[in-house]
Amino acid sequence: MDLFVWDRHFNTGLPALDEQHRALVVLFNELHSTLFDLSLPSDRRARVLRRAVDRLMAYARVQFAAEEALMVQVGLDARHVALHRRQHEQFIHNLRDIWGRRDQLPDLPSRMMGFLASWVGLHVLGTDPAMVRQMAQVQAGVLPSVAHDHAERSPGADQALRAVLNMVGVMFQDLSAKTQALGEAQLEQASAEQRLRSMAHQLEHQARHDALLQVASQRYFEQRLDEEVARAFRREEALAVMVIDLDHFSDHAPHMALPLVDACLQAVTEVVVQAMKRTTDLVARHGAHRLAVLMPETDRQGAAQAARRVVERVEQLAHPHPASAVAELVTVSVGIASWVPRSRTDGHMLLSEALAAQNFARFQGGNRLSLA
Repeated sequence: MDLFVWDRHFNTGLPALDEQHRALVVLFNELHSTLFDLSLPSDRRARVLRRAVDRLMAYARVQFAAEEALMVQVGLDARHVALHRRQHEQFIHNLRDIWGRRDQLPDLPSRMMGFLASWVGLHVLGTDPAMVRQMAQVQAGVLPSVAHDHAERSPGADQALRAVLNMVGVMFQDLSAKTQALGEAQLEQASAEQRLRSMAHQLEHQARHDALLQVASQRYFEQRLDEEVARAFRREEALAVMVIDLDHFSDHAPHMALPLVDACLQAVTEVVVQAMKRTTDLVARHGAHRLAVLMPETDRQGAAQAARRVVERVEQLAHPHPASAVAELVTVSVGIASWVPRSRTDGHMLLSEALAAQNFARFQGGNRLSLA
């Protein structure tokens, strides 16, 4: 929203000067919009703000020079010319000073716009109209000194308007301070919300991911199982579940050194991941020493081939068993279940059959696969 709205009160009766003032007001409003635009990123905001200040400074210099040349040409009283020039110099000096200390001013928007509001009241609506009136009198034959003295003795509506606008400038500073505080609160709220979203994302990632084995978690596996069962049911496609358990670990693992167990699990998991041929196959941790694999669009034959690769590659890995009195090397027992779901809720049954097949493979001595 524009801070300064051009209306008839800005008209001086001198078309060229009015056009210059209108352009100056446009630049004031552009600077105001940039200062209070909280949606701009900080780096872009700094560039846009610098351009707005540079344009305002450059235009003000040109407009001030035109005014001063006009006063000299008409022959206004030297006292008014000196006052006019001093106000021009003060504008440039104050604007440059505020901009130069922008990094040290926590209230830059209010300081900048309070200054511009006061300038509008003091100069654009006060000194400039007085200049135009004196010019009209001088051009009508009145001596410049008389025209100046007459303006000084006649406060008129301009000085009252100037006083009102100066008070508006003070009020604007207070309002801007509150606006800035609100903006800072909104930015802090946005930052807090971003931190919460980031934390939620991290928690969700942790819930879906097993940090030790670098595969999916049991929770995520079961979520995906329900989704894939529903999809396979709709498409009438086979869905396979493979369960892989490390042989001879249940009785001995509690007494092993944890680093040895972790290293063994990691080595076997890497082999299982490499044995899967498709990116759609999901490998997940599903217990202390158990992995599960979800294989969409896979029938019994395809699942059996994948299970055979797992058993053979784990055996070829020849990883020393951390603490088994039965086997020197780590092996696995693999159970497979694969069929077309008969309902959208068949996931639990499919997993149960794969678990049962895996237990049978272990009962048979391990290092083998079993089909449900």
